[in-house]
Amino acid sequence: MKRIVTAALALSLLTSVSALAQPAYPDRDRGQYSDYRPGGPRWSRGDRFPNQYRQERYEVRDWRQRGLRQPFRGYRWYRYGDSNYFLVNVATGLIYETVYRDVRDQRWQQGYSRTYTYNDDLYYRECRNESDPGGALIGALIGGLIGNRAGDDGDRAGATVAGVIIGGVIGAAMSKDLDCDDRSYAYRSYYNGFNSGRTGSRYSWTNPRSSRRGDMVVNSYYTDRYGFRCANFTQTVYFQGRPRVTRGRACRQPDGAWAVVD
Repeated sequence: MKRIVTAALALSLLTSVSALAQPAYPDRDRGQYSDYRPGGPRWSRGDRFPNQYRQERYEVRDWRQRGLRQPFRGYRWYRYGDSNYFLVNVATGLIYETVYRDVRDQRWQQGYSRTYTYNDDLYYRECRNESDPGGALIGALIGGLIGNRAGDDGDRAGATVAGVIIGGVIGAAMSKDLDCDDRSYAYRSYYNGFNSGRTGSRYSWTNPRSSRRGDMVVNSYYTDRYGFRCANFTQTVYFQGRPRVTRGRACRQPDGAWAVVD
């Protein structure tokens, strides 16, 4: 288990470093991309690139001059804004690789002070050496450590969605009220809820051993002032049939993971 997580983390770091190391490319087409706005949406691997940006005028054909890799068969590079690039599956619209050369990481730091990693997740810190009946670690629910791993070929690209990192007050409440097995099951409800894109749906979990149960509901999605997708949600845990309710807010940070920020 530790070897799998370590390898996935190393690959994630290498991918991030390679993107940052790419040379800046002058914006020869400024003004052509009128739909772009600073602080606009930030897409991650596994997202579907919007149809309006998969038009010929956004396609990047001089990818070599821009320091980008050669696209796989069936994939094309598209551009959004001054110098943000997306390797997209032509048939499905799913994003395989992102190369951001704007100030979005700085914007995240301005808005949220820090980037959250799986080490900030209380379940991972407290339970990674315990049993994992709900598959929170194996299934890459925490931080997307394994789920965002590159596939062996292009056909597997973009088949995953972002993981979750639950810290702060919500994480502390889960640590206080639930054991490791409970939290392993609970993570799937967060994972499914945040990535569903739907509001008002109830995502429930039950630990068959303890009969403890709970659910989470995304009450609303919105785009924050820095352009990141956020969600207000409610968590309910039932103890002897009596509900205990906690509310929180999560935002999808630059690496694609949903982080509970308060």
